[in-house]
Amino acid sequence: MNERLARAIEDVRRRWVPDVRQGVFDVTVAEDRISGRTTSREALVDLRRLAGEASLEVDASLLPDASVDDGGMAVVTSAVAPLLQQPAVNTPRVSEALHGEPLSVLQRQGDWLRVRGGDGYLGWTHAGYVSVGSPDWLEDWLSRASARSLGCELELQGARLRLPIGARLASRRDGTVEAADGRLARVVSGALRALVELNAEARLVAPPELARRWFSGAPYLWGGRTEWGVDCSGLAQAIFAARGVALPRDSDQQFVVGQEVPMASLGAGYQAGDLLFFADAGRVGHVALWAGAGRIVHATLSRGGVVTEELYGDVPRLRRLRDHLVGVRRMERR
Repeated sequence: MNERLARAIEDVRRRWVPDVRQGVFDVTVAEDRISGRTTSREALVDLRRLAGEASLEVDASLLPDASVDDGGMAVVTSAVAPLLQQPAVNTPRVSEALHGEPLSVLQRQGDWLRVRGGDGYLGWTHAGYVSVGSPDWLEDWLSRASARSLGCELELQGARLRLPIGARLASRRDGTVEAADGRLARVVSGALRALVELNAEARLVAPPELARRWFSGAPYLWGGRTEWGVDCSGLAQAIFAARGVALPRDSDQQFVVGQEVPMASLGAGYQAGDLLFFADAGRVGHVALWAGAGRIVHATLSRGGVVTEELYGDVPRLRRLRDHLVGVRRMERR
């Protein structure tokens, strides 16, 4: 591929698919053709134009493509479905989807599905983690799945199923619940809350306190979103979701939403639940919840998981962290 064509294709990607975490632009050029797939119709039009100008054939498709032949929607039926970077079990985890959560299916490759989560994040998951169906089927499930797990355990058909905080279930009038795969169950431990009740209860508790109650001691897991393993942005996303505030998946995405709070050397003016963002090499890569009195709650690999720390503590690790603070955001007006 000549440099001019390579630059033109990269320009198309930057214009129409600027964030590959939320859009697909898998394009290659052979001697006689441009091939690949993308989620952007506009990008596909531009690729066809470039192919015509270079006298090349086009073998590029728009996602969802013809491999998605069973309705194009999915619901997680396992406790957690890992979203992976590639369609192979030994590739990195980029995020997770919880029981009962919806996914849009973009592509099928054998038993692997390329999916988009409710927060727009893309990944591959195995078909064994989900059920698939039509948009009407999904809408029916979501209209009924108005309850959220607070670490509940279900007994269903002689088996037990533990669910993470935030998993979705459908409550029934007879006191049983319906799991995402249609099985009826009863809650034998933990708690279940209607979403409106959960949002109301969570708003009575400061976000960092909620993080401590639900996630304190949870191990650090890149791409994790649950008390069984969570990363820094997954923690922030989960806590604000409980309060009815939807945040993007990653810390750099979260950094551009909400209300800016002026940075202060000792946190003057910060409120409990403000998000503090830290950058390395010019890119935001870590987020923590301000807990007041100089303390933060965050999921950090350096401590193995979710901890409360004195941000202004006189240890080298915390001094380095303070030096990388680049902004503070408030995600909901009080």
